[in-house]
Parts: sequence; structure tokens; C-alpha cells
Amino acid sequence: MKKILFILFITLPFLSYAQLPISLQQAMDMSLKNRYDIHANQYNILISGNEISKNKKEWLPDINGSGDIRYNIQFQATYIPAGFGGSDKPSLLALAPKNVTVFGLDLHQNIYNPGISNDIKIAKNNLALQQEKNRADEITIKTQVSEAYLNVLLKQLQYKIATDDENRYKEYFQLAEGKYNQGALIENDFLHAKLDYENARLQSTTAKQNNDLAIDNLKYQLNVPVNTILLLTDSLNSQNVLNNPAPGERTEIRQLMLEQQNNTLQLQKIRQSVLPTLAFTANYSQQFLYDNFNYTKSEWWAPFSYVGLKLNVPISAHFKNKSTIREYQYRISRTDWELKQKTADVENDIRTAQTSLNNALQNVETTKRNYELSNIIYRNQQQQFTAGSFEYSNLLDTEKSLATAEQNYIRAVYDCLLAKINLQKAQGNL
Repeated sequence: MKKILFILFITLPFLSYAQLPISLQQAMDMSLKNRYDIHANQYNILISGNEISKNKKEWLPDINGSGDIRYNIQFQATYIPAGFGGSDKPSLLALAPKNVTVFGLDLHQNIYNPGISNDIKIAKNNLALQQEKNRADEITIKTQVSEAYLNVLLKQLQYKIATDDENRYKEYFQLAEGKYNQGALIENDFLHAKLDYENARLQSTTAKQNNDLAIDNLKYQLNVPVNTILLLTDSLNSQNVLNNPAPGERTEIRQLMLEQQNNTLQLQKIRQSVLPTLAFTANYSQQFLYDNFNYTKSEWWAPFSYVGLKLNVPISAHFKNKSTIREYQYRISRTDWELKQKTADVENDIRTAQTSLNNALQNVETTKRNYELSNIIYRNQQQQFTAGSFEYSNLLDTEKSLATAEQNYIRAVYDCLLAKINLQKAQGNL
């Protein structure tokens, strides 16, 4: 019973930490769910969508209530010509009540206004552009997560290699120590074996530190708690680390195309600003005219109303808008050239990434053959050293060659996966 309690006491702190098995694809998906900047970007989408709704509501009737209460302290006089009302002389006559009160409702309904329709199109274009910007941010994040994930895989393998090297050099040291004590090995070779073992221990410690830093960076990219234990389910040799989706459209090209559409819509809006607009107007009011504020006297209340059409024909806009029209014509031309250059850049990126991937695949095959050959040589010479027919210095050279071949092979696989990520990014399908 005490033994069980002791085991529980030892393992409880580790069980309190969340263990998270995760593949590369799951890591990319998780980062898009957990990252604060991705959540913030969603509000940009909502803002752009709200702008569409706001512009559509410009077609709704505009209804306003108004009230005007006026008390005349001194009346405005009206000119009365001679002969009016039997008078032989002209005179000034003030005719007005002291209290003039009007309450009314005004209605304004757009009938023809091309600017509203164009504003809706511009808002929809801005929404599409914001969505594309969000996609660009997501691609950047997935690229960072992919690189961080692969870097952890690389550092884990390098740490494993360093640990294996440490164990092998420890065996060499123990074997050399035994031979030295028996007088079968000179002191210099014994000290050399001891130094190699200490260096291997140092390299193993450094590799562990690099591995821990790589894991911390991956946790940061995923935005998970620092005490989360990540269990990476993919490996550098996994066939499903990266899939092969069909090439897509680069977000930079798509953004420039949307910017060009916006320039065209803005130019169209300016040109439409010289067109006339037509609106339906209506009013219903109640008017009170009397010498005081006794609104209960219903006989002094009187309604009036009207309906009409309001036509607005711009005149000076033809001259004022010339510079603005020229500006957007320049913008359209500039974006055309930018689009051509970006298209050339993308084509070059794809060619370069494809060439890098092809080279990386060749390097993987070459380094793999070298690693297998080094293993064969090392095993043969290790047996000869154990039998006493091979010097330690010669075995050490073979050990170094094996370690170099192993590191080269792992690095080649890692570079191959990075090249594949860069190709997918260049093709617009990451």
C-alpha cells in the first residue's frame, strides 16, 4: 500500500499537466482557433459586413418629426399699396398672431440615386478584400506553425542523436578505462576517450536546451498554456506530414485584383456624381395660430400637407471632379503594373520553390545512402575495436563520419519538408 501511495505521489504532478497529442495539420487548425489576432480579425469582417447593411438602408424612407414654437414679440410689417382697402396712401400693416406653433412629419424617399447602388458595390468589394486579408494572415500563421512544428521534430531527433552519441562515448570510455587499467591502452588514448565523453555530454545538454526552446515556441504559436505537454504524432519521415492540394490563387494576386475593382468602382462613383437624383417628398403638419399658448382651443388648430418630387441636378461637379477622376485613372494604371509584377513574382516563387524541393528530394536520397553506408562501416570497425584489432583513434574517425552522415540525412529530410511548405505557400494552397 505504501508503495502505491509513493507512486501516486511521484506521478501526480505530471498527471496535472494536460497532454496534447497533435499532428501538424491539427496544429495549424488549432492555431487558427486559439490565436487572439485571428479572433480580432473576425471583427473586421463584421465591420465590413455592417457597412453593406448600412448602405442598403439608404433606400429606406427617411422620416423625421419636427416642432416649431414661435412667439412674436414684434410683428413683421407688410407693405400695403395705395388704393388697397379704400386707402389713398400706401402703408405698412402687421398681420400675424403672437403664437405660431407647427408640428409636422417629413418624408424623403430616394427614387433614383446611382450613388447608393455604387456604395453598396464598394462595401461588398471591401468585405471581399478584408476576407482576403484575413486569409493572408491565416497563411502566415500556418506557415509559422508549420516551421515551428518541423523545428521541434528536428530538435527532438538532434537531441536523440546527441543522447545516443553520449551513451556510445560512455561505452567507449568505460571500455577504454578497462583496457587502460589492464595496461592494454596508452594513457593518451584513455584521456582522449574521457574528453570525447565529456564533450558528448555537453552536446547532449545543449541539444536538450534547444529542444525545450523549440517546444516553447510551438506552444506560443498555438497559444496553449505553457504547462501543456505536446505529443507530436507526426515525424520527419511521416508520409502524411504534408498533403498535396491542388494549386490555388495567391492571396497577394487576389488582393490586388480586389483593389483594382475598388478603384474602378470609385471612378464609377465619381462619374455618377454628376447625374441627377430624384426623390419623393411629403409632409403632414398641424398648425396652431393664436394670441396665447392655450393649445386646448381646437378651433385654432389647422392641418396642412403636401407631396412632391425633388430633383437635384449637379452643375459644378463636372468641373470639380476632373482631378479626382484623373487620380483614380492613375490608380488603375498603377495597380495594373503592380498586378503584372506580382504575377511575375509569384511565377518566380513557384519555380524557385519547385526547384528547391527537387534539389531537397535528391539530397534526401544521397544523404540516406551515405548514412546507410556509414552504419555498415561503423558496425564492422566497432567489432574490430572490441576484438582489439582496431585503434580507438580510427574508430573515433568512423564515429564522427557516422554522426555527420546521420545529421546530414535528418537535416535533408527537414529541408525537404520546409521546401514543400514553401512550394504550397507559393502555389497559394497552404
